[in-house]
Amino acid sequence: MKGFIRAIFATIILAGLMIIPASAAEDQAVNWGDERYQIMVPGFIEARDMTINGQTTTVIVVQKPEKNAENKYRFFDIVTTDTNAVSITSTVCKLNQEYAGDLMTDLENGRVSYVPFLDGDIEDLSKEPLYFGFTFRDNSWNEIYNFPLWVVFEDKK
Repeated sequence: MKGFIRAIFATIILAGLMIIPASAAEDQAVNWGDERYQIMVPGFIEARDMTINGQTTTVIVVQKPEKNAENKYRFFDIVTTDTNAVSITSTVCKLNQEYAGDLMTDLENGRVSYVPFLDGDIEDLSKEPLYFGFTFRDNSWNEIYNFPLWVVFEDKK
């Protein structure tokens, strides 16, 4: 059953992506079949299939982010047109499902920059694919929409 669900997510991710050649890193919108919920991915390189935990999984390959003025990393911009969505929670995990970071923040006009707390150095964390789980929530903290994202980071060329 898990393999079937992963295959569906992979298909949805690929449907929401416009594949770009690996040499052309640029901003790219990623969605999971529902354009009301998107992630704007700076430094997007490509989508590719990888074997993760024994399953074929679609990952997005992006340029490794650089530290901002606050000494943190901005990974994505999260955007929604769903006016019921007022906040987002997210967990970052390593391949072995070990905790690697999180974010809980309010959306402003349906947007927020994804700058998570990381439990480790980006150089170490980016050596393997990272799992990002996102959940949009309403005013009563009910889950509205959630989606997974596996990310592989590459150094800027």
